[in-house]
Amino acid sequence: MNPITLLRIRNRISGSLFPETTARPFVRRFLSPRQLPLKDWENAAEHSAQRMSFGPQQRLSALRWHPRADYGHKQRILLVHGWESRATQMITLADALARHGFDVFALDAPLHGKSGGERSNPMEFARAIREADEAFGPFDGMVGHSMGGAALAIARGMGVTAGRYVLLAAPASLLEVLQGFARFIGLPAKAAQAFISGVEREVGVPAGELNTGRLLASDQRPTLLIHADDDAEIPVAAQHTIRRFMPDAEIRTPAALGHRRILRDPVVTEQVTTFFQQEI
Repeated sequence: MNPITLLRIRNRISGSLFPETTARPFVRRFLSPRQLPLKDWENAAEHSAQRMSFGPQQRLSALRWHPRADYGHKQRILLVHGWESRATQMITLADALARHGFDVFALDAPLHGKSGGERSNPMEFARAIREADEAFGPFDGMVGHSMGGAALAIARGMGVTAGRYVLLAAPASLLEVLQGFARFIGLPAKAAQAFISGVEREVGVPAGELNTGRLLASDQRPTLLIHADDDAEIPVAAQHTIRRFMPDAEIRTPAALGHRRILRDPVVTEQVTTFFQQEI
């Protein structure tokens, strides 16, 4: 019997008897990003970009790729990574956009990469986007992967606006993410609700209010949604849920790229670059 199956059995039993006690450690685990080792190919990002500090007490960090071609107006693009990722993992997109004359910034969210902070969650991601907008913006376009895509929508609700948006493998809402996590670890109904309530207390906002499509639709800007059909972390159904709020959004559904390979796929990179080359 594998460890996940054992975990689910244990959670079903203990969660039925002690829902609050069972849920509590999973709240901490869900909101505690791991600092995963730097991949060899990420080292190129640090050597090809400029490392910059910003935000309160300069505790946030970002990479900047200066445009390497003269295409006239230097449009500024912000890239936002997902949970347990970092700015260096956006290098494929960043490098391609810089080659086409864009001024590209990729932030490290709180407690990710080289950014500090006391906590990390979707609201903290969004606050970091707002800080980046104040320090380096305004931005002509923004790209968010996974939680970074949801954070772009939350930042939009905070008043941060870009000319164009690209969401890569973005969740439709925080509530769906939490429900999916609770199902994955086998929490029964009362323990699942205790888990969701615990995360909501930490985030400071009801999970149902952090709805990606609804928040972005409050100010209809050109938007491109890209989501692989085999994404096991954020199912592709999230893309269609978001689009129900944004019927004019462009949609791409590449095959067999999973949740993370989408960031380094040359076809996806070309689609994003072409989208930003259109007149804003």
